[in-house]
Amino acid sequence: MKVVVVAPVGVPLPVKGYGGIEIAAQDLATELARRGHEVTLMGNVDDGPSPMGWAGRRILTEADPLTPDKYGLLRDADVVQDLSHGKAARLARTRQYWATTMFSDGQGPPGRNIYPSEAVRDSFKDPKAPVVPLGIPLDGVSVADPVPGRYVALGRVAPYKGQDLAIRVVRSVRAAEEQRDTEHLMHNPNPVSLTVAGHTGPFADAYFSLAVRKMCRDNGFDFVPDPPDLNALLDGAAGLLHLHRWVESFSLVAANALLRGIPILTTDVGAPQEFVRACDGGFVVPLKDLEAGRPEALAIARGFFEERWSSRRAGIAKRARELFDVRVIAEKYETLYGGK
Repeated sequence: MKVVVVAPVGVPLPVKGYGGIEIAAQDLATELARRGHEVTLMGNVDDGPSPMGWAGRRILTEADPLTPDKYGLLRDADVVQDLSHGKAARLARTRQYWATTMFSDGQGPPGRNIYPSEAVRDSFKDPKAPVVPLGIPLDGVSVADPVPGRYVALGRVAPYKGQDLAIRVVRSVRAAEEQRDTEHLMHNPNPVSLTVAGHTGPFADAYFSLAVRKMCRDNGFDFVPDPPDLNALLDGAAGLLHLHRWVESFSLVAANALLRGIPILTTDVGAPQEFVRACDGGFVVPLKDLEAGRPEALAIARGFFEERWSSRRAGIAKRARELFDVRVIAEKYETLYGGK
């Protein structure tokens, strides 16, 4: 089939290191090309063939003029797989092609809408739309022994990502540990530590970044701005704190953590809670209760740190592979597309 995959334009393609949804679009295009489809990847990419098997077509903004060749590319495709929040629909301004989109406001071209999360699908009141996660290549992904007490909060540094909530939770856990050790005249050999890392670039919140940096410094936590590869920071982590405030449709950080058998503490907002439940890989805490500092929410959070996850990490990773392996995901997309 002729497939056009449309990526967001925030990160240049091909992605080197960590790249958000852009890298998910790139990985899907690469796997579909490997499976024999004629694939074009549209986004912040150089025009022409790629060694990954797809051809690149450059678009930089939604306001880019749709040249006849790009219009024809969208019009003549068997499938337009849009991972750019509807960019292809707005670019083409046509109802002549079948678009499978990550999001839909009901105003786009006809076709089947694919959502990467039940929570996001339901938020658009589209109960008949299929749900298919985004895929992740498994090369180099393995389950490593954790460093006791080492927890991470990773992602773009912005209020909706909830790094401040992660700091508050770990601070609460530390205070409980110190009180317990004082009462029992003991010293905890593996005190809980936190590393907060993420991109602080143009799409981040500069004021929030400064506040998070100060919170980390005041509490003795590590803050790593703009790491080249967030996934590298997952290796050896005892757990991931993913306490976001936004209805996140898909989380590459959460999926990559589960693929490594790393448990997650997350909120009851968006897709990561579905990942955690599907993989039996963590705890879910109500966001409103956590924001308010209610004792029951903090009890759930502290329970996450007290849980014995080591014996369960291999099972978490196995279930995550069944859910996120890009080879499995590409096959599911082919089924939705109507076959090869």
